[in-house]
Amino acid sequence: MGAACTTPSARRSNRPQQSNQAVAPNSAAPITTDTTNLHPGSAAPPSTSPSSPAVDYHEVYSQIASLITDPTHQQQDGYGPGFVRLAWHSCATYSKPENSGGSDGAYMRLEFPSNDPLHGGLDLVRTRLEPVKAAFPAVTYADLYVLCGVVGVKELGGPSIPWRPGRRDIQMGDKAWKDQQNRFPLPEDSSETMHAKFARMGLTKQDMVALLGGHCLGRGHMDRSGYDGPWIDDPTEFSNEYFVELLEDDWKEATLPTGKQQFEAYPEGEKLMMLPTDMHLLKDPETKELCEIYAKNQERFFKDFSAAFVKLMEAGVEFPKGAPVYTF
Repeated sequence: MGAACTTPSARRSNRPQQSNQAVAPNSAAPITTDTTNLHPGSAAPPSTSPSSPAVDYHEVYSQIASLITDPTHQQQDGYGPGFVRLAWHSCATYSKPENSGGSDGAYMRLEFPSNDPLHGGLDLVRTRLEPVKAAFPAVTYADLYVLCGVVGVKELGGPSIPWRPGRRDIQMGDKAWKDQQNRFPLPEDSSETMHAKFARMGLTKQDMVALLGGHCLGRGHMDRSGYDGPWIDDPTEFSNEYFVELLEDDWKEATLPTGKQQFEAYPEGEKLMMLPTDMHLLKDPETKELCEIYAKNQERFFKDFSAAFVKLMEAGVEFPKGAPVYTF
């Protein structure tokens, strides 16, 4: 099921070898655990129970994984990075003080934000997932949109991320999104705003740094986000290379034809980029130290990323007591 990855650059191969060990073992069946107290807040009860009707989520995983390769080449790096991006965009509006937003609801299906330039290109990703929804109609879109992120990370070489179903789909006429649209972290946010938005989601600085390491996947497209280029030289391999590039390369600020500002470096003659919010990580001694730790220790990065991604996916969701937790 794994997506094809190109050979790492010679520059990277000369660095010390680091572990690719996943943080959770594969399992052939769901693990039933009592996670009632995992999150202090809860959303409205989900409309679909994870046990009624029964769904083979290992088969759902397999079908999503089979969609990563794009034979039409419409997606330059395949669909794996897009799956991870869809999960992030589905979750990153959560507010812990109001206990609203986040993955519960599948707001990305609404006319707005689906047509918001901030989410450019995600319509292609959501369309790609429609055959899975058709094959498993009992799976909510809200669950599907975060499970695909778990699949993308794992299939591109990253850690196993524990996942459980139970999110609901809101009605398409629901206007609740309008209260959430200003919560989403933006690439041009100031350092203070970036930190405040992650804290509002109930995430720590460590969570924030680990999640931004997900920029190792994919690239910016000027006709979508307004930014241009990959963060690392192999944007289809989940690794700690984002932190290595961030710390080692000579970054210069550049203004794109779109008017967006990004930072660019040419470590091997090919352009890499960082967003303004990526560069903020070097300004705070605490976040810079975490970058240095992750650059040296991929296993630690994988562990912290997995934990942060679970917090992100589950924030505000009320799961039934004893809901099954899957690892793939």
